[in-house]
Amino acid sequence: MPADRPAFVLTMGGYYGTLAAARCLGHAGLPVVVADETHFAPASWSRYVVSRHRSPPARPIGPFVDWLIDLGRRSPGRVLYATSDDLAWAFAQRGEELGRHYRLLSPPFETLHRLLDKRQLYALCESVGISVPRTWFPRDESDLEGVVREARRPLLIKPRTQVFFTSQRKGRIVRALEELKSAYSDFLRYNRYDEHLLRSHPDVERPMLQECGAAGEPIYSISGFCDARAGHFATRASLKLIQWPRLAGVGLYFEDAEIHAELASKLRRMCESIGFVGVFEAEFIGTPTGFQLIDFNPRFFGQMGFDVVRGLPSPLLVYLAAIGDTDRLRAEVGAASDWRAAGPMRFVNKTALALTRTAERLVGRKPTEVAHLRGGNGAGPTVDAVGDSHDWLPTLFDGLQQIGGALRHPRAMLTAALRRD
Repeated sequence: MPADRPAFVLTMGGYYGTLAAARCLGHAGLPVVVADETHFAPASWSRYVVSRHRSPPARPIGPFVDWLIDLGRRSPGRVLYATSDDLAWAFAQRGEELGRHYRLLSPPFETLHRLLDKRQLYALCESVGISVPRTWFPRDESDLEGVVREARRPLLIKPRTQVFFTSQRKGRIVRALEELKSAYSDFLRYNRYDEHLLRSHPDVERPMLQECGAAGEPIYSISGFCDARAGHFATRASLKLIQWPRLAGVGLYFEDAEIHAELASKLRRMCESIGFVGVFEAEFIGTPTGFQLIDFNPRFFGQMGFDVVRGLPSPLLVYLAAIGDTDRLRAEVGAASDWRAAGPMRFVNKTALALTRTAERLVGRKPTEVAHLRGGNGAGPTVDAVGDSHDWLPTLFDGLQQIGGALRHPRAMLTAALRRD
């Protein structure tokens, strides 16, 4: 790439998607800038980062976006893209202001709203033939009576959106329907949204209820890049074999999977129908009647590095789309679509996996066995989510932060190991 290409500004330097983006862009010879509130955010110390900035915290969102606008005003023309749901929402809301100073790749706000609010997302899915689990969106306590009469257990109480969700908890399992009302009230009481969101969208405050899939079945995901404007669509698929906590948590261990062609086609139709452009991850549960979508992330995501090592350089595609390099973008999407794996692969956060398994053993639980590998046990390479011998400082800082967090909050770690949700 020419030396005069603009830099890519990455935020949330503690996120694994941010680290994956920094390495992907750096390998392509592009300058990377990281903005984070802490000095030792792992991605900030990648060898590919040419400059780092100390930003305010990402919450509250208003001052953070104001700071980004000021940064862009001082160094205009750089690329900016969302690294979290909060930022995807805020960048779309304030796209006109940000777009004066950045090459911003962001769909219209209405598009992001439909994807990040699960009530609207599920309606959108059904319009293109994508199945979703049986789900209820209670308006008040009286609506729970109808759920008790209709629902099969167990039920999952989930936030309607993760945008500006203060506790960031994925959900809570309810196994006895007679406990539903108290569990629902507790979830509403202890899991709140930032006032920034509630002022404009007060209806999202109440959690949703969803019938759970089969216990122990891995989450299937299709992720990739879409540019509805130019007809680009490239994907990879994976299975989430281990998450933390076990039934509703962050993925720690993934395996590559075959792309379900019909499902990918419906996802493409959905994205193109609303003019989506950017990186995405769609998560599904398997049922006897087929796959059901449970979530859609329209931004950089945690295991994006798995796509990169499987020939899909999503951060580079964002960059090329943002600067308008249509020829190179077309070539890169074509190469990604033609790429084929030599064999099965896995992607694991080794430090997090070791810590969580230690916690499970301490509370007397047997750690999850991993024997799902397509093509036979032990076949194919395993890629670490963080470790890179050529870029070792992020690995060091991430490990220290994970171990330090476990030592500072041992009770939370052990409680998560005991929890069944």
